[in-house]
Amino acid sequence: MMKKIWAYFIGLVMFFALSGAAMAGDGAYDLISNVSNNLFPKLTKQTVANPSALKNLVKTDLMPYVDIKYAAYKVLGANIRSTNEDQRKRFVQAFETYIIDTYSSALGKYDNHSLVIDPKVVGDAKSSIVNVSLKTGDGNQYQIAFKLRQNQKTGEWKVYDMVAEGISLLSSKQAEFNDLIVKNGIDKVCQMLEEHNLPSSK
Repeated sequence: MMKKIWAYFIGLVMFFALSGAAMAGDGAYDLISNVSNNLFPKLTKQTVANPSALKNLVKTDLMPYVDIKYAAYKVLGANIRSTNEDQRKRFVQAFETYIIDTYSSALGKYDNHSLVIDPKVVGDAKSSIVNVSLKTGDGNQYQIAFKLRQNQKTGEWKVYDMVAEGISLLSSKQAEFNDLIVKNGIDKVCQMLEEHNLPSSK
């Protein structure tokens, strides 16, 4: 199961680079070229083996295309009503750090993966779903749907969730964090995130 989860994370990391190209107005097929030309050359053996370099790559090349605040608020769910502004800001920052480390670990497991993107985008002017087929180096193939939303003020599109083999990453994290918040409180969960001291997923 963990092997499949890592494949999902790798797919998400790779798609974030693709989504950045999409914002520049490139077509669906051009995205694959952008990944090959922009992201893959950076995933050298030296980079993959260097946690600091991977983290910097995530920060500069991937996170600008993630709507981290929206995703964090979705993860909080109904719990957001019992938080104040400072707690929400702290959670978003802690969640972003957690996600950066997660994606850095995913990139560290990169090994000859390829993507096929469905050029037919489902959605409207406010939100869209892009379907992607991810083929891993060992020959396994996974179907992933990426959810994007447009910021109505800036007009910018960003990724906020993915659905891998029918499982929403955002929904699964919402369930996980809801239990932790109910049991420990938002401040304690923020501290756990900041220290990367979350319970291991079963």
